[in-house]
Amino acid sequence: MEMKKGWLYKRQYERVPDVLKVLYYPIKESKQVLNSDDYKDTTIEKITKTGGASSFIQAMTEDISKGGLSIVSETPLAIGQHIIIDLFLPRLANPVKILAEVRNIEKNIKGSSSYKAGLKIISISKSDLKRIELRIMEIKGISGK
Repeated sequence: MEMKKGWLYKRQYERVPDVLKVLYYPIKESKQVLNSDDYKDTTIEKITKTGGASSFIQAMTEDISKGGLSIVSETPLAIGQHIIIDLFLPRLANPVKILAEVRNIEKNIKGSSSYKAGLKIISISKSDLKRIELRIMEIKGISGK
């Protein structure tokens, strides 16, 4: 459990600090499309052609877990907004593909013009989830072998 500003928050999974590169694409798709697995094979070109996203935005993670992550970006997001994320893990050629929902926003973090967004993972492939689990174990110093 995490305490913040007098409120009690319960997380299903522990978040671990980790700074990783992220590219994300705000999407304007309907709920029906969001529930499909099409996002896993998306490219910037495909998303842009369908009008699902204007362009990719670069950000960095602050922490990660099996259920969500926090990103820091110069571009504001809206609570409830859905985004497609390419999460770049060290030593892996292909990014982890995630469909996430913005759950909270913190403006002007550390006196800058940046925004911190707390994201909940809505959908992720089993293999990509395993890659995140292995990264968390690596950070915590636990062998996955």
